[in-house]
Amino acid sequence: MKNLLLTTLATLTIGASAIHADDNGLYLGLGYASTNIDLTIAGLPDDINQQLDQSTDSVILLAGYDFNNYFGVEGRYYLNGSSIAFDYGIGKVPFDYKAESFTLYAKPQYNLGPITLYGLLGVAFNDYTVNTLLGTSSDEALFSWGAGAKFNVTQSLGLFVDYTDLGESTNFSQTTLSSWNLGVSYRF
Repeated sequence: MKNLLLTTLATLTIGASAIHADDNGLYLGLGYASTNIDLTIAGLPDDINQQLDQSTDSVILLAGYDFNNYFGVEGRYYLNGSSIAFDYGIGKVPFDYKAESFTLYAKPQYNLGPITLYGLLGVAFNDYTVNTLLGTSSDEALFSWGAGAKFNVTQSLGLFVDYTDLGESTNFSQTTLSSWNLGVSYRF
């Protein structure tokens, strides 16, 4: 009886430590984002402001730590740069828009075996630079949220797809950033 009890305890300990090892850890990732920029500059006609709404490409670098199957923290860095031109009067006016965003998220999640569903709640530190005739820029912290899913290819390698809203600024213009993201993460 004593041997059976010791064997059962040893099996549970090994099993619990194996499950615990899967539940937590540091991970890094790299991704692509299709970023939607909804920009409205006061004083410009509505038809010009509609031309300023663009979808551009961004790069995402991320790092996070999962404490268990239900909660983690994650930081992301988005780098976006775009150049567009819009019709104004007799010619085209160049327009450069650059945005860098650093986000910190609380990450509630639920593991369904090969798929992990998660939410992102936190803050985005956005740095906007708009080079137009007005030449404006802004740096502010905004509420940010998102949701997504990760496919666990192996214990360490995962593929993720998610949506993030990086906040709405009204500092120098009304700017809303949101993105659909696709990438890969690796757990150490």
